[in-house]
Amino acid sequence: MSVFLGWMPGAATQAALADLQHRIRAALPADAPRHDWRTPAQWHMTLRYLGESIDDARRMRIDDALQVLASRTQAIDAILAGAQYWPHARVLVAKVEATEALKALLKQLEMAMQGCGFAKERTQTAHITLAYLPRGAQPPTLPDMAIPASPLRVDRIELLQTVPAGYMSLASWPFAPGTTPA
Repeated sequence: MSVFLGWMPGAATQAALADLQHRIRAALPADAPRHDWRTPAQWHMTLRYLGESIDDARRMRIDDALQVLASRTQAIDAILAGAQYWPHARVLVAKVEATEALKALLKQLEMAMQGCGFAKERTQTAHITLAYLPRGAQPPTLPDMAIPASPLRVDRIELLQTVPAGYMSLASWPFAPGTTPA
């Protein structure tokens, strides 16, 4: 089971993701490879991967670091901007336009986790996975369709662990309202 820092979408973003997923499913050609569609309980944006497990001491350091970070950070707006296949990873993702504030948050999380003893990780590309494709499958061309951009608001960080049906939140750090970004 993986443990990571992430963001779980609220009702408005889930509705936009469901609409996007429905439009894509309806437009796929009949000979498209099987898609393993993600459910709302599985939708998330990974902010920083932590590993297969974390011990209690490291979890306490994470909690301390994220309490400080969250208290100095305001909600971050971003945009769901369509979908694309990532053939190398065999996934269909909802693209998230990363604002400067979201990019800054990812850098701050990376620095905070290095301060908690984690090795440097590659920078995350903001996205939400909609479906997985089978090994060896060629992704079909996404049909041209008008997909309206949809705003989303990152207002907290969750410590998430994979479970069979989705993800379990082990801790949550809501951002402070009305503060300036750290």
